[in-house]
Order: sequence, then C-alpha cells, then structure tokens
Amino acid sequence: MPLNDVRPEYPYRARQQGIEGHIKLAFTINPQGRVENIRVLEASPRNVFDREARRAAARWRFAPRTENGVAVSREAVKTLHFRLQGER
Repeated sequence: MPLNDVRPEYPYRARQQGIEGHIKLAFTINPQGRVENIRVLEASPRNVFDREARRAAARWRFAPRTENGVAVSREAVKTLHFRLQGER
C-alpha cells in the first residue's frame, strides 16, 4: 500500500468519448520508497490510459522494505481501473 497514493488524471479524450478500462503496471520500489522502472503489463484499451497511469505511479511513495536491517528494492504490480461514474 502506498504512503502517497496519487490517483491518475482521467485522459480528456477518453472522458469525452466515454471510454473506460484498466491498466496493469509493474514497477520497482527502490530502497528510498520511490517508484522506478514503470512498465505496462496489460492495458484495455491499449494506449489510452498509459501516460496518465505512469505519471501517477511515478509520484507514489512506499515504506522501504528492509532485509537484515538494510533497505532493499522490491518489485510490485498494481492494476488501475478507469471508470466514468455517473458521467454518461
């Protein structure tokens, strides 16, 4: 669970066209709790939510993971859902 869970902006064109979907991101959480190496594993529809999802993920912050008292990097995966609630 992120310490700082920044929500992505809904892409303007997708909102105007009533497009909903999801995107699954994989990323590395570095020893300082910052997100690096963001990759799109799955997106539906493709290339609609990628930019905003990546922007939000780059601003997330996590508590560092420690092993034997030393902060270490770790891999994580998160799915973001883009829904137009009550906007149709």
